[in-house]
Amino acid sequence: MKILFADKFQEAYLDDLEAQGHEFDLQPDLGGDDLPGAVGGAEVLIVRSTRVTRETIEAADALKLIIRAGAGTNTIDKAAAAER
Repeated sequence: MKILFADKFQEAYLDDLEAQGHEFDLQPDLGGDDLPGAVGGAEVLIVRSTRVTRETIEAADALKLIIRAGAGTNTIDKAAAAER
């Protein structure tokens, strides 16, 4: 599974994912404006505080899952996600 991390995450988590055979792309400095151009091909998008807009969701042709590693979902356009 191809996973895009759009915020900072502990390397121990990434090591575990790699050991399980997942492919990941760690881009901790992505901003909301840069995310639509980076998300193509990712099956999973993991964010902490980065905003996931309708534009990002529409650009993510392979996206199956959005994970917010934190409390709440106020940074995710849930209506756009539900339409997929």
